[in-house]
Amino acid sequence: MNQALGVIRVLHLEDSDLDADLIDAHLRKGGVMHSSDRVWTREDFEDRVTSGTYDLILADYKLPTFDGMRALEIARSKAPDIPFIFVSATLGEEIAIESLKKGATDYVIKSRLARLASCVERAVVEKLETTARRKAEAGIEDAQKRLHAALSVARMGSFEWDPIHSEVLLDARSCEILGLPEPEQIRVSSIIDLVIEEDRERFRAAAVLSARSRERGDIEFRVRRANGQTRYVTAACDWFQKAPGKFVGIGVLRDIDDRKMAEHDQKLVVRELHHRVKNSLATVQAVINATLRHADTLQGFRESIVPRVDALARSHSLLTDNAFGSLLLKDMLISELGAYDEGDRLELSGPQTYVSSDLAMTFSLALHELTTNSAKYGALSTASGHLAVSWETEKVDGGRLLKLAWCETGGPPIEHPPEHMGFGSVLLQRLLGGLPGASVDIRYEREGLCVDVQLRMAHD
Repeated sequence: MNQALGVIRVLHLEDSDLDADLIDAHLRKGGVMHSSDRVWTREDFEDRVTSGTYDLILADYKLPTFDGMRALEIARSKAPDIPFIFVSATLGEEIAIESLKKGATDYVIKSRLARLASCVERAVVEKLETTARRKAEAGIEDAQKRLHAALSVARMGSFEWDPIHSEVLLDARSCEILGLPEPEQIRVSSIIDLVIEEDRERFRAAAVLSARSRERGDIEFRVRRANGQTRYVTAACDWFQKAPGKFVGIGVLRDIDDRKMAEHDQKLVVRELHHRVKNSLATVQAVINATLRHADTLQGFRESIVPRVDALARSHSLLTDNAFGSLLLKDMLISELGAYDEGDRLELSGPQTYVSSDLAMTFSLALHELTTNSAKYGALSTASGHLAVSWETEKVDGGRLLKLAWCETGGPPIEHPPEHMGFGSVLLQRLLGGLPGASVDIRYEREGLCVDVQLRMAHD
């Protein structure tokens, strides 16, 4: 007997004391270590089966108030994993076959109890193997679920590459990244066709090198989807032996277009920082000169110049400090325009509106460009110029819509729009117009520049 099985817990359905003792004796003689709980009524049998503490069920076919077939139905319903063996003197061939069809593990005629021990051992071993296999399958399934969840969180797709047949099996996320309709197995050449021409030869060379060397490949490239959209993608692939002499590449795809756009925007911001430093110095110089022209005394000059330079410094802090929280829109405007607040030159009107931290930096840059442009060429460049900034908000699905109007009058007349869009205008369109749900309308009226901005913001 297999000692690794230990003591087998047996539920024995038998009404005969003599037969029960005889069965126990044959099990011991066959080396089966066991403990038996004997029952002979339906109520007791059903109660014990429900407890689920047994490794094996032995059952007679005929009992005074109960029958083996009904016991088999109960066992399969309440404890389907427990092996069920008929041990009976009246089990004919047809009944035996029928019992096996209904889920019995085996049957033993009481006149041939010598084979009982081997039947029991085989049934218990099969149960243990089945349980182990199910656990292993459940473990694999759990691992696959965790992998799928991890790929989903990372927004990655997976693929399997068969270099012998030059085919790639893609999952749903990979197809989405490449702009394909559904998970499918396609030719490598079809994927190469999706790569834009500028990256195609580099992609093909990297694929060939990885397949030949069986070394991990990692490449960044661009694809053109069926709708004409171009996206940046990275692919990483490693090699595994699937069968003797057969290697497959297992890898992941990731859409990095958002990251590329962020890098591009970051470069734009750095460029703007350089641009802003130059503008700030020019603005400081202009403020100092204007203050000198209107100051009667050195003390008067000091009292006028200090708050103006402080306003410029606060504006610069908003630009460079990336950790500030929500800001009042009016405070942001005053930070930029405070240096020019003389008499009734400025008119700011609108409800108390907060700009969230993720938009404040962008908005601050835009306001600075408008302010700098006005100070150089517009209403703020002359003593008679006037600037009116008004705003309002309205509720829309998923947040609020900010509507801001910037209107300059009294400055140098605009005879015609500029022939070339300046960097400030490009920045406005890029920073604000590029945000989801945003729009920027720039109008060059003869009386002065007018800019209308619409920007979607989250609820307060």
